[in-house]
Amino acid sequence: MTRVVLAGGRELDASTPAGRALDGCGLVAVVTLAAAYRRPDAVESRIGAWAGELSLEHAVVKAVRRSDSLDPAVFAPIADCEGVLVLDGSPAHFVGAAKATPLLDAIVEAHRRGADVVWSGATAAAVCASMVDDRGGALTVGLGLYGGIVVAAGWENWPRDRRRRLRGMVGESALFMALESGAAVQSTASAPELASSSRPEDWTVLGGTVEARQGGAPVTLPARP
Repeated sequence: MTRVVLAGGRELDASTPAGRALDGCGLVAVVTLAAAYRRPDAVESRIGAWAGELSLEHAVVKAVRRSDSLDPAVFAPIADCEGVLVLDGSPAHFVGAAKATPLLDAIVEAHRRGADVVWSGATAAAVCASMVDDRGGALTVGLGLYGGIVVAAGWENWPRDRRRRLRGMVGESALFMALESGAAVQSTASAPELASSSRPEDWTVLGGTVEARQGGAPVTLPARP
């Protein structure tokens, strides 16, 4: 079964569960769109170091702005990949630049044909129907790929009052997953069930610290054997 993995960040740190999520894949396409405001040379260097440590063949999808998400030449490597890693960065920029674009369609299609997909940090929040905006901790409209969940990343950096406020905003039926940096969860549901998978048993913790809640109460996600 192909996998969808949601990571809390540190996706280019091979010592973390998030960084090792694609270990063993063939060609991995690394999408930089959410990280557009970081130094491109430094990001590419980190990608190379991460891929080298895991002995992964990789191709960088150098998408920076919405026009890149519309250009098939930019995201062409996704068509041949066995894994897709969508880097952490700005959730608002990622949604604005990726929504209803061929780039996003290419990532979804890659998963349908058998590629593993890792959404990390801001992008893990952005692919939900209700997106956590890390600038203030409120909920806003995300990309809507997964409607039954709400994801907060880098949870260890959230002040206590913002944590409490966000928990109160999440709807009773949604599965809320707060991931510390480097933590990762994997869906065990298959399409089309994944699109609205709010059942705790449909998500497995690959490692790291994860807080899960539903209906205002803590729930336990199964851990990888």
